[in-house]
Amino acid sequence: SSAIEDRTNLTPEPAFENIVRREYVDESLQQARLVMVWRVPGIPELKETYALDVLAGILGRGRMSRLFRDLREERQLVTQIGVSNITQRLQGVFYISAKLPAENLAEVENAIANHIHRCQTELVSDSEIARIRTKVANQFIFSNEKPSARSNLYGYYYSQVGDLEPALNYPSHIKSVSAVDIQKAAQQYLSPHAYGIVIAKGTGNRE
Repeated sequence: SSAIEDRTNLTPEPAFENIVRREYVDESLQQARLVMVWRVPGIPELKETYALDVLAGILGRGRMSRLFRDLREERQLVTQIGVSNITQRLQGVFYISAKLPAENLAEVENAIANHIHRCQTELVSDSEIARIRTKVANQFIFSNEKPSARSNLYGYYYSQVGDLEPALNYPSHIKSVSAVDIQKAAQQYLSPHAYGIVIAKGTGNRE
């Protein structure tokens, strides 16, 4: 019972107040890894997570996303990059991960911070939002075609939220997200000057 009480007394970690940096060496790596994270709302503030879900898609899901086009296709600074907004019971994590040559680490970190700043100061385009809405709707339909998949989805939301509404209406929630909502979420939860960053390098690609 004490373990249960400990879990119920947990509180979310505060947002980063500055840049918290950790670096590691992994001898198995051929290229460096970079992960930038922000602490964001979780299940208790579910309505706050939808704009962050859309923003994650705009920044780093698919070949049309901002970070992929800029850092992979145009500047060729990374070999892989992706963005996710993970919503968990107590707290969420918005994170950007990249695989890249070690000599590009500083430039990529700075470029990502600039993209976050741009999301705070400029509204995203209607076409970008429409792309994510379509992707979310299609993924929701295809990933839940099997009864077992639907059961897992319903079980997850009921155990975490006590309600199936978020599971049943997720595409509708995403459809209601506006460019202003996304800008406000970026301003409130994502700082280009305060985040956690983890860098891993192989022994042969340390700067």
